[in-house]
Amino acid sequence: MAIKIEYPLLPDRDRKKAFMDSLIPESPLKSLGIPMPVCRDIAKNLSSDDIEIRYIEDVLIKAIVIFSRKEAFCEKKKRIETLLSYLVSWMVTDVVSSSLFYRKEEKQEVFSYFFSLMDRKEDMTKRLGIVALMDRDFLTPENLPAVLEKICTLDCSAYLLSMAAAWYVATAYTYFADLTAPYFSRVDPATKRRAMQKCRDSRRISRENKERLKRL
Repeated sequence: MAIKIEYPLLPDRDRKKAFMDSLIPESPLKSLGIPMPVCRDIAKNLSSDDIEIRYIEDVLIKAIVIFSRKEAFCEKKKRIETLLSYLVSWMVTDVVSSSLFYRKEEKQEVFSYFFSLMDRKEDMTKRLGIVALMDRDFLTPENLPAVLEKICTLDCSAYLLSMAAAWYVATAYTYFADLTAPYFSRVDPATKRRAMQKCRDSRRISRENKERLKRL
């Protein structure tokens, strides 16, 4: 039987719920206004990801349980496949990526799997692939060209996918400006504009590299 999570009655929950719902207008599931640290604490105490899905927090907790489980990645990716249909919001893709557990010897397998998600049909599945590959373990000079080439081929007409692509390009430029700069002219115009804005807003990018953006 699926686990029905009973959430605590936290103070000011209605205001938090309204705020959370305003952040995820694309989601068919509403929020209960439960803070992420509470969701993570609940996930830590669950041994199963078979959770009854009623709210966005249920999906977040299910995803955290799957991503953080200490098991071989060949098994974990089977569980991730069952999660893909629940990627109803950017919040899910972005939160779970930071929870991913894998062993060092599985690094290439993990990279290949999330890279392959960019070939899927669903925009949110593609977004998960992009966001997961922004992990510093994968954001390397060896991997960047392949990921950036793939991003250049994507149809990023969907806003949330374009934002993920722009986030990746801007993050890549932060660490590897020389490698990344040529790709600004190859991504679609909307993604380029968003990536450049993220770079201009970043405090981690030097003034010199921000000036360089004006020439791209």
